[in-house]
Order: sequence, then structure tokens, then C-alpha cells
Amino acid sequence: MRWPQWYPTRADVMGILFALVLICISAFLLVRFPSVHQATGFGPDWDCKSVPNGEPVCMKKPGR
Repeated sequence: MRWPQWYPTRADVMGILFALVLICISAFLLVRFPSVHQATGFGPDWDCKSVPNGEPVCMKKPGR
């Protein structure tokens, strides 16, 4: 049985490198800047802020 031979062209190599760069950039952005608008389980009258270390800090907004 003969296996088909694949000789990558320059376009193949550039396409693979482009896809790898996009995947790396996407992974970096997802790790470095996680979603800011996460569901916290509180209503709209709560204000939650993310802190670098630990859990988010949530405070109830003052009444009107």
C-alpha cells in the first residue's frame, strides 16, 4: 500500500502559521482579559468589581 505524499507549498506553511498565530493571540487574550460582564448571581442593584487577588468585591448600590 502506498501512502499519498504531501509536499507542503509556501501557501500551506503560511496558512498553518497564520492559524497558529490566531490561536495563540486568542488564548492570550482570554487568559489575560477574562470576561468583565460575568454573571454574579446578584441583581442590577449590586455593583461587583474584580480584584487582582481573590474573589470579586460586591457592594449594594445606594437607594434612590
